Amino acid sequence: MTNPAKTYESVAQDQDLTPYQAVELLLDGALECISTAIIAQQENNVAERGEAVGTTITIIGLLQDSLDKSLGGDLAENLDGLYDYMTRRLATVSVDKTPHTLEEVQGIVVQLRDGWAQIDPKNEPKEL
Repeated sequence: MTNPAKTYESVAQDQDLTPYQAVELLLDGALECISTAIIAQQENNVAERGEAVGTTITIIGLLQDSLDKSLGGDLAENLDGLYDYMTRRLATVSVDKTPHTLEEVQGIVVQLRDGWAQIDPKNEPKEL
């Protein structure tokens, strides 16, 4: 895998993505990497699992670094804590021989992604 930060920055610029779309892309990328890590763990492929987990941690770091705590208030602070929690959990994957930790983080990212999908970047409520 290449440098995720540069890859996503390059894709965002090339495709002229809004910050909203860039976050969506990052969340999708995190889910893809976690899925790769789960499969690698099932196949006992330690190197691939480690690379996928490392990329996921980088993506979460990008999301965390993009938070505007002065503008985002409590929501940004809560997301910061959640990103920190996921990073700490992923750091333990190498000693966890079960998929539990990866599945836990995957579930959190899915919830974030589903919530993000409900936000209209024009601040107009989406009809369900």
